[in-house]
Amino acid sequence: MLALACLSGCGRSVPPAGETVRGYFENLPSAQMKVKILSDFGQSALEYQVNYEYNKEDNDLLTVTAPEEISGVQVEIAGQQAGTFTLQYQDAALEFGADAVSGLTPVDAIADLMYDLCTGEPTEVGKDTLDGVQAVSLHYETIDVQPEIAKTVWIAPDTMAPLCAELYCAGEKRLTLFFEQFEQS
Repeated sequence: MLALACLSGCGRSVPPAGETVRGYFENLPSAQMKVKILSDFGQSALEYQVNYEYNKEDNDLLTVTAPEEISGVQVEIAGQQAGTFTLQYQDAALEFGADAVSGLTPVDAIADLMYDLCTGEPTEVGKDTLDGVQAVSLHYETIDVQPEIAKTVWIAPDTMAPLCAELYCAGEKRLTLFFEQFEQS
């Protein structure tokens, strides 16, 4: 309780510890997000906009809102890990295999980031300014898995809402997530 009081008042000069962030997201029952995703895989750079519904007790749902050509495509994400998901469009469903690096595709990046926020221990915690807003930065690494995956997420310390995240594979930035809206429910 003291940690939460410090986050909302006097502690704005002190970044929250990883356990405070983890505790918040562990207890978050559900949330709705609007996220812009910029992906860069070398040969192609793409931009997507999605609505994401996080649900701790049930499946998550990602709905593509842009580009217009694929607007309406939905991805249902089930299970404890983000690597289990199904692509749904109208009555058709497609399950994804293990071809892509889990957590580093526009489809599963948000789910994997939420998993890290709920269960992970950041390797670094700091303060930063993002577009004039004071933010807490948390850095996560999975060096025991190949390829190495690293993520940095910036969170508003007063609301714990994610603001932005950068995801790296073997040292190269692959995705940037801009959280344009985050509402817990």
